[in-house]
Amino acid sequence: MNAIGSTLWKKPLNSVEKALLLLIIMQKLLFLFIVIVLGLASTSFHSLHKTAKNSITNKKFWIEQRLEENSRKNAKNQVVDLAYKEFKIDSIFRNLSSHNRFNGCVLVAQHGQIIYKNSFGIANPILNEPLNTNSVFQLASVSKTITGVAVLQLIEDEKLGLDDFVSLYFPSFPYSTVTVRNLLSHTSGIPDYIKLSPSLYSTSTGYITNEDALNGLISANLSPSFTPGTRFRYNNSNYAILALLVEKITGVSFPQYVKTNIFDPLGMSNSFVAHPEKIWEMSNRTYGFSGRNMASNDMFDGVFGDKGAYSTVEDMYKFDRALYPDILLKEETLKMAFTNNVFDTRSSKKYGLGFRLREDQNNQKIIYHNGWWHGYRTAFHRRESDNSCVIILSNRLDRCVYAQAKQLFNILDNYYQGEMLEGEHDEPNDE
Repeated sequence: MNAIGSTLWKKPLNSVEKALLLLIIMQKLLFLFIVIVLGLASTSFHSLHKTAKNSITNKKFWIEQRLEENSRKNAKNQVVDLAYKEFKIDSIFRNLSSHNRFNGCVLVAQHGQIIYKNSFGIANPILNEPLNTNSVFQLASVSKTITGVAVLQLIEDEKLGLDDFVSLYFPSFPYSTVTVRNLLSHTSGIPDYIKLSPSLYSTSTGYITNEDALNGLISANLSPSFTPGTRFRYNNSNYAILALLVEKITGVSFPQYVKTNIFDPLGMSNSFVAHPEKIWEMSNRTYGFSGRNMASNDMFDGVFGDKGAYSTVEDMYKFDRALYPDILLKEETLKMAFTNNVFDTRSSKKYGLGFRLREDQNNQKIIYHNGWWHGYRTAFHRRESDNSCVIILSNRLDRCVYAQAKQLFNILDNYYQGEMLEGEHDEPNDE
């Protein structure tokens, strides 16, 4: 107690002294109260801050847990989804095969992942050799996609112009206003070399060449079916001349150019363009047939570009992977190739530069080509919106091939109505 307080305790307090003492006591009590209040407030604040911090941490942890749980759930659902699609695809082709309506190989991919790959039937009806996923098929008109890429590579390299007149390179070519673009898009209107009179061709080997096909067109000198660029008419002459144009510009054979610039860089080791007489002894090759009879070659089998490429489902999937930007072609070139170049109101067909085009039931673009030649029926269909691809190669002219190529996209979209055993929406001329 201070001096004043000591003095006050030694004698009776008057009213002033009592008031002063009471004031001192009240000040002490007020100070003590403030200290206590501030202490409690500080403790409460730290407690609330800690609780809030823990709440945020717990919420973040909960979100992470939920995200991880959803990720596991989605991964599980995706596995289940892919397994279901694989099961449906397998069921269709096993059913078709058991009814003797499909003989060939199938590969289906989605989101850049192969979900189904299998083979059904025989490679050779005489020896009864079984097919496998490395079996080599004649691609027939699917070969045109490869020819188209080869020509577009030369255009990118500025060795060729898309709107160059073909007569610039072949002065005797009788269709002076036909351009490279017209050939690539089947809008040239020139005659089909296969439909010309056989008397226009003379060969000691039994097979004509691309140059023979060009000379046949020059000798026939028929009028064009329409003004170039105004209509669409699918025509093998267009791609036979394009292959010859590749040889003219590069100075190497078309088969060698394709091997060096497409097949080898992509590791397509079971793919080639070859004269029919040179493929008989190659391993894993198939034979086109109908019933139990092998299809025979004719003199047109010596012409490349419109057909004449051989490959497997696995190699064609490598080709599909390379039809994305900056692998075989630049993005702007691919965009041109996959854009409709047909401006014919009388035709519902859409054709880019080496590729057919259509829309699926969801209006997504399908980039594709079909083929049909000497016992072979082939389909190469791809959809960039979900990175998917359908490849069907048959060596028995099975009628279901084109229809099933479309049907498989329905399965990929989980839009499935039932398999088509008879190939009922078949397009036999859409190759």
